[in-house]
Formats: sequence, C-alpha cells, structure tokens
Amino acid sequence: MGRTRKIRRAGLLLTLVVGFASGCQTVKTPEEKIANSNIPSEFKKVTMPEYVIEPPDLVLVEVLEALPGRPISGERLVRPDGKISLGWYGEVYVAGLTISEAKEKIIFHLRKSLSDEALGLYEDEEGDEGGHHKLDKDGKPMHKDPKDSETVFVDVTGYNSKNYYVLGDVAAPGRLPITGNETVLDALEFAGGLLPTAAPRNIRLVRPAPPGACCEQTLPVNIAAIMSGGDSTTNYQLMPGDRLVIYRDPIVRTTVFLDRLAAPFQTVLNSMLQYSFTARSIEFLSLGVRGTAGAANTATTTPTLPNQPGAR
Repeated sequence: MGRTRKIRRAGLLLTLVVGFASGCQTVKTPEEKIANSNIPSEFKKVTMPEYVIEPPDLVLVEVLEALPGRPISGERLVRPDGKISLGWYGEVYVAGLTISEAKEKIIFHLRKSLSDEALGLYEDEEGDEGGHHKLDKDGKPMHKDPKDSETVFVDVTGYNSKNYYVLGDVAAPGRLPITGNETVLDALEFAGGLLPTAAPRNIRLVRPAPPGACCEQTLPVNIAAIMSGGDSTTNYQLMPGDRLVIYRDPIVRTTVFLDRLAAPFQTVLNSMLQYSFTARSIEFLSLGVRGTAGAANTATTTPTLPNQPGAR
C-alpha cells in the first residue's frame, strides 16, 4: 500500500511540473533587422567579384601540347602554402589570383620547359588553319596575351574556400561551396529540402556584417511564395558567409522540450513500477512455494483411521 501511494504522488508531481512548464513555455522568434536596401535576388543578381583562388580549392590544369611522356592534365589541390604541383614541371603559387591570372602565371612558369608554340602564344593568321602565324615588322611571330592561349586550359573545379551555411531542419545541414549564382531556393535544394519538423514560415537569411558595419542583416524568406507563387522577392542571391537558418516548428519545439523535461521523472516512475512489479512477483512466488510445501507436509502426516481395513 505504501509503495502504491508513492507512485501516485510521483505521478501527480510529474503532472503538475509538465503543466507548469507548458503554461510558461514561450516560443521566441528571431529579431528581424532588415536593412532598407535593394537586396540582390533571383532576377536582380549583382555581378560578384571574379573568383579568387585560395586553399583548399581544386584547380584543373590542361596543357594540350606538353612534352611526350610528361602530360599535364587533371585537378590540382591548392595546398595550405598556396601552391599547386605540376609534377615534373615544378610548383606554381596561385593563391590570391583570379583564374585568368593563375593561367598567365602557369604559362610563364611552363615557358622554362615548353616552347611558345606548344603553349599557344603565337597569333594565328585570320582564317588560316595551316599553322601560319602573324609576323611583326621584323618578320618574327607575333605573341598573344597568355590569357588567350587555346592550348592551356585553367579553371576552378572545387570551390572549397568560399562557402555559405544551411542550418536547422533540413535533410543535410552544413557548409556548401559558393560560386556566386546560388539563391535561397538553390541552397534548400542542395541541402535536401525541408524536414517535416521545419517551420516553412520561419526561415531567415542571416548575412554577416561587412567590415565597418554595425550589425548583420536578418532577412525573412517567404518560401511558400517562392515555390508556389513564383515570387522571387525573397529568393535572395547568396553571398560568401551567409547563413540560411530553417527554424523548427514551435509545436515540435515545445513537444521536444516537454519530453526532455519529463524524461527524468519518467525514468523514476519506470524504476518504481519495475520495483513494485518485481516485489509483487517475489511475494507471489513465495506464497506459492509455501502453499506447495504445506500441502506436501499434510499428505505425509495423515494418520490411519481405525475403521480402515487392516487397522488394529
């Protein structure tokens, strides 16, 4: 009886605590600090500065007329020291350069081992496909800008140094590389879409404050208008360092909070119920053993009645 009362009191206490917590729990929405400016969006994109190579980007280098047996082809990782390896041809420092600047520097480096003809540095005659080059007044082949070479190809294939972040209730939150053309809708697609626990009406794009600014920008995203109505107003163009935050539905948040709050009490109740069940089981088994033992003793000590056959 005493154990039963304790269980009832614990259950009543749990009910009161959960009720109190649910009555006091409030769901806070993030403060919106929206700057009065023309924010770049899907159909109002700004031209971002030309991409600058940094570690740990991947750079593709292709040279069509390299030395026999010593090809230059494939991706190169920009190491922490800012250099890429060209194998037998050595190393080139490319960190801090644009793609065209890196191409020019790589060509200048390769001139130590390859001819200007192999590097495609001569101007061809217009309409001539026989390999004839333009000549200067001295009769020498005219050189072209190394950036215009058609036998050396340089490009970035892994944009790993500039990123944005997708956080919250999406299938695959994390850091994603940025090239300059991504929008909010692109980011959600790359992150696997919204989870069932997400709050579609509570999505925010947080843009870090630029140097000298007082605070970051927090921009609301109307995902329903973007997806269903084709409204591009809040389908913002993403910038390096942006955080796209997908908040959890308030009801789900409250449920999770209450579950966490009730977990210790639930553990105590389960332990008490388990203890009570075990005690009752032991008591039942002990009563059964006693009853069996008593019946056995009665059977072995029954006297012979006088009127039975053979009694004296």
